[in-house]
Amino acid sequence: MPARSERPIQRPGVVEIYRRSLKPQDLRFNNWACRPLAAVFVWVLFYVPITPNQITFLSLFVALLADAALLFCPGYTGLWSAAVLLYLAFVLDCTDGQLARLRSQTSSVGSYLDFLMDEIKAVALIAAVAGRLAIDRSPVPSAELLATVSTDPRVLWLCVGLCGVVFAASGISITTFMRRPEYFEAVHGKQPEKVPGFTALRAKDEAAPAAPPSLIKRLVLLPIRILEWLGKLTLHYPAWFYIPALLGHIEWFLLPYLAAHTLYLGRSGLIVLVRLGRPARVPSSP
Repeated sequence: MPARSERPIQRPGVVEIYRRSLKPQDLRFNNWACRPLAAVFVWVLFYVPITPNQITFLSLFVALLADAALLFCPGYTGLWSAAVLLYLAFVLDCTDGQLARLRSQTSSVGSYLDFLMDEIKAVALIAAVAGRLAIDRSPVPSAELLATVSTDPRVLWLCVGLCGVVFAASGISITTFMRRPEYFEAVHGKQPEKVPGFTALRAKDEAAPAAPPSLIKRLVLLPIRILEWLGKLTLHYPAWFYIPALLGHIEWFLLPYLAAHTLYLGRSGLIVLVRLGRPARVPSSP
């Protein structure tokens, strides 16, 4: 008797796909502007022989097209084209995860690949925006403070771009290092395990969550939480890149974006320095 073929996975409707894609505490831009279109893409691609990883690579390709539009399309055409392409790239970035979950094709390597592609997009975007500002010879805010370096705005923007690429790449490297199981074990003294669906780690047999902090502690930490929220929002460039692009002032994007990367690098570097830079205990002699 021939073997019974497995029943194919049924494709949900667009509304159901969108409902399943929603995440708690996500940005409204993601839930209202990106995930609805991503749900349509998932519905169309559900039976197409394309893998979620291939969609991840496609998202990177579209983002690089946006960078090319910034560098090679002058005027508002390049800015608007870049804004649309970056939006489409992020929609595809939402699509790959939704499709993987519906098809039961999620994997750890897929999560890490998605993280890698996102960081490549961020570094490439910094270089492209700085290059565009240099090509346009856009005025540099507070240029008199940098007059000792050069009065040519092209040189100043290229210097800003180079520093931004270094800061962003360094922050990404520190993030990757802090997500290593060796770092987790060295800091917490416990064997880690991967959090399902994320690239983060947690302690095995983790105890029950601690009691919520007191009101005084919450008030003390409130400014830090607000600053962290603003930093995360700034780093999530798909949610607001289109605003300075449509206004024709992408320097309004680049400078806050680089400031957020710089603060993140300083915070992460300080954490690693404090946790791993403590002097080792020397055993006392008998």
